[in-house]
Amino acid sequence: MNNIKEPIISSDQIISAAGRLSLSGKTKMVAVAAAQDVDVIGALASAKGDGILDATLFGDKGLIEKMALEGIIDITGLDIINETDIKKATMGAVKMAAEGKADVIMKGFVSTSALLKTILSKEFGLRTKNTLSHVAVLDIPGYHKLLAMTDGGMVVKPDMEQKLQILENAMLVCRALRLNPVKVAISGTVDGDYEWDKTSIECRKLIPLIKNMGMNDMEVQGPLTLDAATSKEIATIKNLSGPVVGDADIYLMHTIEECNIVAKALINFADAVFAGVIVGARIPVSLVSRTDTIKNKKASVSLACLIAEYYKTSGMGDVQ
Repeated sequence: MNNIKEPIISSDQIISAAGRLSLSGKTKMVAVAAAQDVDVIGALASAKGDGILDATLFGDKGLIEKMALEGIIDITGLDIINETDIKKATMGAVKMAAEGKADVIMKGFVSTSALLKTILSKEFGLRTKNTLSHVAVLDIPGYHKLLAMTDGGMVVKPDMEQKLQILENAMLVCRALRLNPVKVAISGTVDGDYEWDKTSIECRKLIPLIKNMGMNDMEVQGPLTLDAATSKEIATIKNLSGPVVGDADIYLMHTIEECNIVAKALINFADAVFAGVIVGARIPVSLVSRTDTIKNKKASVSLACLIAEYYKTSGMGDVQ
């Protein structure tokens, strides 16, 4: 990938693109809320060692250093702000981002709900018009590019307005990956429009609203089953046509359970590499899990860095 303007189509390219930001003097600062989490420390140390990012860890310094020692993790170069109180450590990380001194907020040993409540506090001004949503960007063996699935982590049963916002958030992620046009498949029980099908009924209402959003860099089609959205061969067998079949960039799902189950099945049984991020605030929020592989963790924080750069260059952090 010699041309920096080429679309990013793999997890390796996500990681290398974040590294190139640093090489061009655009290293992103990650502020970690309650950083006394060995998985978070390990992910950041690895990314820092690869020259991908800088990080400031708000948390219990003694515990962080103990975890690093026991886990044989080199935390050289990671700045640690000692704060043993989890709530205060979380506020410190969010405040750093709100003041423009950090580009990404990362979740450490603090509940997701507590972190997001702090981020959405009026005190910090990081809230936007959109609801917060989770985007899972998957590098799936056998698929020719990345597939973003949403929302599998935040909005339990989104209404129409929330779905539009969830899609808008996912579009920002895809733009940060330099995709144009972005091909959006709306998940379906079946492929095509059927009177008896709930997903067909919903698509009839949703697609006109999506087209009215004026996103000229997007093509949308649905309802589509996952196989038709990602396989041209299967689409041909089913006699399906359209701008998205077999080539989806975003798979927009109807419920949190649907997205969560499909994404985890691909990760656990198909060895998909996962990069996840919460979007919808003025700054991306990175979460890694102790069940994530080292590569998944590095891809997730690298993705957040790319989104932060897109926010900066496009002005999204100012106008959302």
